[in-house]
Amino acid sequence: MEMAEIKSSNIKSAGYDLKAGTMRVKFGNGTEYDYPVGLEVFNEFIAAKSQGKYFHAVIKGKYTGTKVEEDNDG
Repeated sequence: MEMAEIKSSNIKSAGYDLKAGTMRVKFGNGTEYDYPVGLEVFNEFIAAKSQGKYFHAVIKGKYTGTKVEEDNDG
């Protein structure tokens, strides 16, 4: 999944998986979570003046995030 760099104090990058219908967010501490949001929500997040504020207002607590486990194959 292609990840776009985010200019936020808490979010490093984000991407969207069309097939799965999930948005992946990589936080400043390195953890990644997938959120089952629609593409419209993801596009609004990317276009927001403050992605951090948008995330906290629209996504956090309203969509259940699933932690992405690290791939230890390499």
